[in-house]
Amino acid sequence: MQIDQPAAEIAMTEARAALERDELASAEAICLQLLQRQTDYAPARHLYALLQYRTGKVVDAIAHMMRAIELEPSRAAWLNDLGNMLSAHQQPEQAVKFFQHALMLEPENAVVWNNLGAMRVKLDQQELAGDAFEQAVALDESLVDAWANYANWLTSQGREHDAAECVLRAFVAAPAEGQPLVMRGMALARLDRASEAAECFHQHLLEHPDDPTAHHLYHACARDAVPARASDDYIRAKYQEYADHFDAHQDELSSRSPELISQALRARGERDLIALDAGCGTGRVGPAIQPFCRTLIGVDLSGAMLKRAAARAVYQSLETCEITRYLGAHPAEFDLITAADLLTYFGALDHFCLQAFNALRAGGHLLATLEALPQDSVSFELQASGRYRHGEHYLTQSLSAVGFDWVDIELQTLRTEGEQVVSGWLLTAHKPVGWR
Repeated sequence: MQIDQPAAEIAMTEARAALERDELASAEAICLQLLQRQTDYAPARHLYALLQYRTGKVVDAIAHMMRAIELEPSRAAWLNDLGNMLSAHQQPEQAVKFFQHALMLEPENAVVWNNLGAMRVKLDQQELAGDAFEQAVALDESLVDAWANYANWLTSQGREHDAAECVLRAFVAAPAEGQPLVMRGMALARLDRASEAAECFHQHLLEHPDDPTAHHLYHACARDAVPARASDDYIRAKYQEYADHFDAHQDELSSRSPELISQALRARGERDLIALDAGCGTGRVGPAIQPFCRTLIGVDLSGAMLKRAAARAVYQSLETCEITRYLGAHPAEFDLITAADLLTYFGALDHFCLQAFNALRAGGHLLATLEALPQDSVSFELQASGRYRHGEHYLTQSLSAVGFDWVDIELQTLRTEGEQVVSGWLLTAHKPVGWR
């Protein structure tokens, strides 16, 4: 019996709607009615195959899907469906063939490339799997599953940094509804999508105007009303949760600040120092400089970080305090002040430099690491990450203006984030011996 085409199309629309509502029995009844009228009506055969698959009848589903494809062999989506069914039936080699056939028809179909990659993984064809996932995300950056699969593949290849970026991309590719706006903003900022990140922070601040994290990162991404330094509340909030995995993350980034400060101190050949580790955090610098010190004091805003520093047992004293306030309360007390990555939370440096100068004894030194700003015509810049970086001329000017008589600034590699080297300054500043 020849089917009435317009009526059949209306019936198929109803069947697909029933399937979407999970009304499988209704959808199946419509398909069977159509197939009774015309056994080779391909759309009904295809949908009936999907229904069989949904109810766990994989072998029957494969048979019906193959018949539908015989009737209409140029449907790439149906070939993809058959590949998925064969995969579920533990036939990855056959699935690959149908995914490849689908791509011959639609070479820019990201979903099929992603499915092909998954089959290549099953077959332990790792290089081909990576190529397929790379094609999928290049064709459709919004395909969450492809980013997730690519991340898993990269992890299996030992490429953890690249995998982490894919996880971020999967996160931002997912629908924003239900995601914490601050987390989404951070992910967008990490992916250099600053304007979108700023909008996320702005929307969050409309309901939470006192959130220090969103406030700081909004200005970092929007680049308006840039604060002179990060607020104390922002730093406390950041490190309250970060403390537990801070050391592991720094190791992962191959952070060199403790090593660089130790090398600079060793080159000076001084011993028996009264030293302050400013912004000591978990105390990573402490063991590196402790052999040169008679007394070593650590100061940080975060009590959670200081608990980690205490476990190192290299500090005679650990105090929770904002650093410029602490320096101002201890004039002419230290032979050495170290500040490893502390100044990434300061934009304007004049107040810190003055307080550090006053807290040093005559002949004392300030050793610091901070991120480098390539454009020396700019004093400092707040990055989308929430960290500041500084120009070399500005550093020299700020230190000399308060009285340091000798300043040495070297360009160094501070760490590696993903495949990107983070360049920074290793700074040494000397307080005059004759200062009173």
